[in-house]
Amino acid sequence: MNPYISLIRQRSFWIPVIVLALFDLCLQTGVYRPYLKKGSFAANVIRNTDYVLEKKAEFEPTILLLGTSVAHQGLSLKTLNETLEPYGEKIQSIAMEGTELVVQDALVRNLLPKFPKVHTVLHILEISTPWVDQEDLQIHTLAMLGELDRRLAFPLIYEFNYNVRYDDLGFLAFKSIAYRRDIRDFILDPSKRLKDIGRRKKEIKLTPWPHENTNLPSISMFPEVKDIKSCLKITNPGNGIPAPAGSDQFHKKAIWDTCGLGERTPVKVERTKQVNNYFHRLKILHNDIRQVGLENGHKIKIIGVIAPYSEIIKNWRSPDRNRIWEEEIQKIDPSTPLLDYQASLDGPNNGDYYYDLIHLNKAGMEKFSAIFSADLPSILGLTRKK
Repeated sequence: MNPYISLIRQRSFWIPVIVLALFDLCLQTGVYRPYLKKGSFAANVIRNTDYVLEKKAEFEPTILLLGTSVAHQGLSLKTLNETLEPYGEKIQSIAMEGTELVVQDALVRNLLPKFPKVHTVLHILEISTPWVDQEDLQIHTLAMLGELDRRLAFPLIYEFNYNVRYDDLGFLAFKSIAYRRDIRDFILDPSKRLKDIGRRKKEIKLTPWPHENTNLPSISMFPEVKDIKSCLKITNPGNGIPAPAGSDQFHKKAIWDTCGLGERTPVKVERTKQVNNYFHRLKILHNDIRQVGLENGHKIKIIGVIAPYSEIIKNWRSPDRNRIWEEEIQKIDPSTPLLDYQASLDGPNNGDYYYDLIHLNKAGMEKFSAIFSADLPSILGLTRKK
């Protein structure tokens, strides 16, 4: 007899299978979602999406901010809304850390139908991303897709041209796989997790938007960092050098991580397979925004905004890179403006505005938000309400 047939005929084989299936079904109900590790990508996407929906009754946006951590950390919703208030407009953010375009698309298709007054989407873009775009699905991307609409996630990962593996499908299909590391950490230190959950429930948010940057450390706390080479040497977590006053080891490592990204990002600009795939994905996202807008009764205007980066990676800026962006955005839709703010924070105080090479700190957020909000009414073509 075939040994596999013999195995599945044994009762002892089915007992653990049934237990695992029941455990996964229990997780599928969402019973574990409130206990997800604070700061994890899955917990972040749940917290932020739930929050903007909870606040809809008191704060229904007409403009959405979309993007990654660069937008999440880099723009003050308080400043933008104060600027827009005389015009009767409200802006809400669905920008989140680590969101590749496929996750941004899932966010749009989940949240935008619930905000029928939205007529404009500000899409914060990063000039280097097409040259480092991922071909394989990353765990953080799968984690976020799994907490949105999984029925949507399965076709999306194919539509966005990922190299899909069986374990990727398993991650999306089974919560016992998606939560395995989180559950392991919970079992190893349950008291810490329960304390985090208790503190989270006591947190009171006074603003109708989910986040406002409070990071104070800056690159200028490491004055020896002048370029990528010196950055990798000075901020290496294993070099034994303590972080300077006002910084810490987390900040030091964040700078080192972005310097590593800076080293891997090609300075020579070419149209590669990655670049073409990125703009293919961007086209899907922008088309879906417009389609949902039409279903909501609006012809949504999309405004692309190229975010500023530290002067340490100033060599990322080039006429060729800008030209490719302009050409590709025009191919997607000629009516989409692409606003370039790459140099908006350049100058002697540039290092004071950045937490690392890519993300702004609180001072940088305030400075960039003031610059951008001053332009925003004219960008949107607004006139003051009487």
